[in-house]
Amino acid sequence: WDESIVSQWKSANNEMAVLTAYLSGIEGHINVETGESITNTRPIMCMSDYEGSGAKKHLRHGQQPEGPAGIKGEPTLEPYWAAGFSFARGHFLLNVPYDQHLPMIFMGEEISIGLRGFTYGYDYYTAERSSCFHYYATQDKTGKRNAVKKFWENSYLYSGAEKKAMMRLNGIIGMNPEIEPSNWDHVDEKLYGLGQVRTKEKFFDTFGIDPVKKVVAQNLCRFVGKNMHRIWKTHLRKDGMGIDYGEIDYKFQDPEKFGRTWEKDPNYN
Repeated sequence: WDESIVSQWKSANNEMAVLTAYLSGIEGHINVETGESITNTRPIMCMSDYEGSGAKKHLRHGQQPEGPAGIKGEPTLEPYWAAGFSFARGHFLLNVPYDQHLPMIFMGEEISIGLRGFTYGYDYYTAERSSCFHYYATQDKTGKRNAVKKFWENSYLYSGAEKKAMMRLNGIIGMNPEIEPSNWDHVDEKLYGLGQVRTKEKFFDTFGIDPVKKVVAQNLCRFVGKNMHRIWKTHLRKDGMGIDYGEIDYKFQDPEKFGRTWEKDPNYN
């Protein structure tokens, strides 16, 4: 698996590449006796929407589609980072460390890392072939996985901590403009903040996210995959230091309402 994932990362020819996705479950995907993969499908990150209410409302990635890779010989570009699996050069973690001031946060962490990474110039890809799988509790017939303790069982000991942490998380990445900045904790904000390669507004505009109205353009998965990859790849910097979003003017719109707008891009083929 290690040789597979390293070779797939290298095939992107992008120093800023991060291979990331929600992992497929072991059932139907690996031979449990040999540990070898028996599938030709992989998940891709393109489903996300708002959940929660009030100050705790945040963007959460949902169940992601899975299928055979439409792009061969290299990983496929995607918009979102996934906590379940993330493989990159070590500088990704140095530049985009986990925020140590987010107590009781579980959901919401991914858009924090993902958007911050985007502003530092990182690009997210799903692998052409899955090399890592997960033993999900829903697939455990013994019941042992469901018996594992979870951190939120102790949430009653930290009343209000999640709300304050979510205000900080969304505040740093500019996703709660309606909340007065003085209401959230700014300690180490520079360390756990945004980069200077790309703006958060570019991320919102490109992928159809409205942080004011708290809505996202639907059906992004129809664009992500072959369509997005073929257009975006033409904007990979010649020195291999990431996709140049300064050359990308495309703004995703729901194809159910506006049609396949990406086909108008001069680099679409």
